[in-house]
Order: sequence, then structure tokens, then C-alpha cells
Amino acid sequence: MKKLAVLLPTYNSAKYLDESISSILNQTYLDFDLYIYDDCSIDNSKEIVESYSDKRIFYRKNNQNLGISKTLNKGLEELLRSYQFIARMDADDWAFPERFQKQIDFLEENKSIMLCGTQGYWLKDMAENLSSGWKYPYGDDYLKLYLLFGASFGHSSVILRSDFFISNNLRYDEDIKTCEDWDLWIRTSKKGEIYNLSNFLMKYRIVNNSNHRLLKNKILHLKERSAIISNYWKTFDIDLSPEQVFEYYYSTNENINENFETKLEILISSFNRLFDNHAKDLKKQEKRMFSYMLARKILNFWKRSRVSKYNLKTWVIIITKVKFIGTIRLIKSQLN
Repeated sequence: MKKLAVLLPTYNSAKYLDESISSILNQTYLDFDLYIYDDCSIDNSKEIVESYSDKRIFYRKNNQNLGISKTLNKGLEELLRSYQFIARMDADDWAFPERFQKQIDFLEENKSIMLCGTQGYWLKDMAENLSSGWKYPYGDDYLKLYLLFGASFGHSSVILRSDFFISNNLRYDEDIKTCEDWDLWIRTSKKGEIYNLSNFLMKYRIVNNSNHRLLKNKILHLKERSAIISNYWKTFDIDLSPEQVFEYYYSTNENINENFETKLEILISSFNRLFDNHAKDLKKQEKRMFSYMLARKILNFWKRSRVSKYNLKTWVIIITKVKFIGTIRLIKSQLN
């Protein structure tokens, strides 16, 4: 079995594809093959790929546009049984030269980790060279909680362990159109350990016409998120419907303030139970960050409700009901 295959889907991304391919070919780790799956592009993507003479590059083109999930699954079906690891890469992103070496070294040393991501910079101008940036959580315990609120991995940063995905029949859900990665990471986390390296090894290009940012897909994206998250809450023995998740996380509808106090108490109770029953194994700093994040989620819901921040009844509910964070930090979190 060969060591590493890179799975790179592309659809009309010729503008960025050359830069992405070059960043892969410039890796310090050399033992890989790069598979480019073209989802029936009508630009000059094929010509760009064929301009390379590197024998590690393999090009596949769909006969019709299948969409991202089906295209990725097509790649997994071809590659999983031939390679020990599968790395994801997107046609509009860029990988630092040491990315594969650091991830493969980590996975070789930590056999219990089934999915490994990295940190990355989110940029509109890929020429920027930042020295710091926002970070995803690292360890398995924290990531499994954080997945309730965010996808938690840069999709094109991950490397997965093939035998684990084969034995657990893990593939992308082809019915999900905009956040197929988030769903897959959740299902992966239920069966094995996951991890993010602390190293910044990716640049993610912010593209306004990317799948989930398109105006026509925005509401669909939030509703798909809400359904995925609602189902994941059940893992923690907490029942929040997709409609509740949508309202608590995303909605700006003016009706959000109807029965606001009751809704607020349900949200606080859910957070209390989550923290009390499932945050015990977090490191001290992780607990502190997680409790603060939960408090800020409450504030975010309150702000979107348009209920006044001076509403005394709301303050009484928050101060008397929230149990996962100290009162002083709680008040500060609501005022910042």
C-alpha cells in the first residue's frame, strides 16, 4: 500500500488551480500522488493540469457535474484501498511546504488519531504573510464539543487514516449540498479520535462565490447546518430541534423575541447540562475558553432577539440560571 494520496476536487477554478497545485508539488514530503477530480469544468482547468509533467499527478474528469460530495466520494472510493492516508486540498487554497511532513509525522507517532487538521490563515489576498491568526481547538475532547458550534477543521487541511474510514464506512453525505465536511467530521468524531495541529500550515482563500457564500445557497447552508447540529446535540442527550438550533444560532427574524424568556431558559439549561456532563475532561484553559464561548452564544442570541440589553428580567434569568461560568466573568461576557 502506498503512503499518501492528495484528493483535490476542482470546478471552474482555473484562476487559482496552478497556485494550488504548485503548493502541493513544493512539499518537503515527497512520497505522495496528487489526484485532481474535475467536476466537468468548462474553463481551462484541464490544460493547466496537463501543463505539468510530474508523474505524481493524475487527472480525472466527470462526464457531468456531480457536485462536491459525489466528486469527493468518487475520489475516496478510488483511493482509500490503495493509500494509507488521504489528504484533502481545495483548488483555491495554498499549503505551506512543510504541511504534509508535519501531519504525517504526527499521525505516525499517534496511531489513535484518525483525522488530523492544521491551523490556517483566511485571506482575500493570498500574498499576505501573517504572523498570527485565529485558531481551531486542538485536542479530541474539546473538538468533540466545539463541533456543536463550528466545523472545527479547515476542510482542505485534513489528512485522514484510510483503514479507519474503510472499516467504519465513512463517506461524505451526498444529500448535503453546502456543509458536507462538518457532517463527516461529526460522524468521524463519534467513532475515533480527531486532532488539529497548532501549526499554521494552510492559506484558505476567501472567495465570494464559493458554494456556501452564494446568496442562493446561504439559507440552505444555515438550514443544513441546523439539521446537522440538532442531530449532534442528541449525542449529548440534549434535544434541540433543527428549528430551535436555527433560531438560537442564526435567525434574525423579528419573531425571535416571542416567548424570549422561555427560549432563553431552554438555551441556558442546555448549556448547563452540556458543560456539567461533558466538559469534565477538558484541560483547565479549554474549560475556561469553552465556558466563555457558551456565554457569548447566549449574548449573541440576546442581541439578535432585539430585547433591550437593559431588560431587568433577562439579566435576572442569566445571572440566576447560568451555572457553567462565574458571575463576574458572565457579566463581563455580556457587556463586552
